Amino acid sequence: MTILHGIFAARILAILWLAFLLAACVHHSRRGMQDWKIFRTAPHTQERRRFYLKWLFQSVLLFDFGGLVTLWILPESVKPTPLAQLRLSAPATPASTTPPEMSPAFFAGFTCGLLILAGVFILLRKLKRPALLNPLGDFSALIPRTLPEAGLAFLLCLNAGLGEELFFRLALPLLAGQLTGSLIAGAVLSTLLFGGMHWYQGHKGVLITTIIGLIFMLRALHGTPLIWLMGFHALMDVIALFIRPALTGHFSRKTVRQPAGQP
Repeated sequence: MTILHGIFAARILAILWLAFLLAACVHHSRRGMQDWKIFRTAPHTQERRRFYLKWLFQSVLLFDFGGLVTLWILPESVKPTPLAQLRLSAPATPASTTPPEMSPAFFAGFTCGLLILAGVFILLRKLKRPALLNPLGDFSALIPRTLPEAGLAFLLCLNAGLGEELFFRLALPLLAGQLTGSLIAGAVLSTLLFGGMHWYQGHKGVLITTIIGLIFMLRALHGTPLIWLMGFHALMDVIALFIRPALTGHFSRKTVRQPAGQP
């Protein structure tokens, strides 16, 4: 009777925690939309830095801390696992087989893809085709304008990879999957929520983000280690906020502003 009572209490706690997380995500998204409207037109770097810090703190609290608490209160607890081996599901290939993400062919292809992408950006810049360089999503205001902003934006990129992957590609699908009895249902819920929380980027941004989230989720379901997904996620954000703007000429004297009080 005590064991049954404990299992029932744990399940109720997990249901309440899932409801709290979903409500927190909705609240975070709605407040984020309001902040985004102010941030887009903020002329002073001090105000922009305040938003960077606010979003960094909120993401750590919701995704990093929320993800860790979720793993702790799961009805079927996750055994302590090294970060390098942490994953959503067991890999389809035997443990002795090298994962595709760690093979030399993958790294060679990935590097070639980045070089080709960089070449395309540079070519379009030389041809003066700015319309083709616009990102698919309204996030250009996030591109830093000063070095202090760049430091905070870089931390946002790193934590997006760490916290969002921990939350959306591990903790949330596991929690929802255990409560519904279907890991696929948990994965679908997590992917849709991931895309919806990027509503500030507009309809195109939500669509692209959802597709990217789906690709990451498929890799997670096929056993890709979480640490690799974290790295790729952070790298994509760094490319969007730093590398692409640098290659397309965004970081120029006209767009990069000096902090107040400096010449």
